[in-house]
Amino acid sequence: MLMRKKNKCCAALNLDSMSNILRTISESSRLKIICLLGRKELCVCELMETLKLPHNLMSHHLKSLTRAGLISMRKAGRFRLYKLKRNNIKSLTERFVYLLNK
Repeated sequence: MLMRKKNKCCAALNLDSMSNILRTISESSRLKIICLLGRKELCVCELMETLKLPHNLMSHHLKSLTRAGLISMRKAGRFRLYKLKRNNIKSLTERFVYLLNK
């Protein structure tokens, strides 16, 4: 009979990074931005129009999501286009599921 190696207790894991990302996406406007960018790449003006948010607040949300590594930005002429970093979202999801099954 094979003995399974015991998993570490969740309390022993360093979850600071995941906690910071979850805190970042816990704001409803940021979740909406993630949802919209999950469909296609959008410019700031399209996000502002859809969510009815002022430019300064939209910039704040986009900066937070970019810093968390969930979205990326590229310049196209005078526009700034944002898109979802799908690999990072997938990795976050996998880490979260792993944590729940620990």
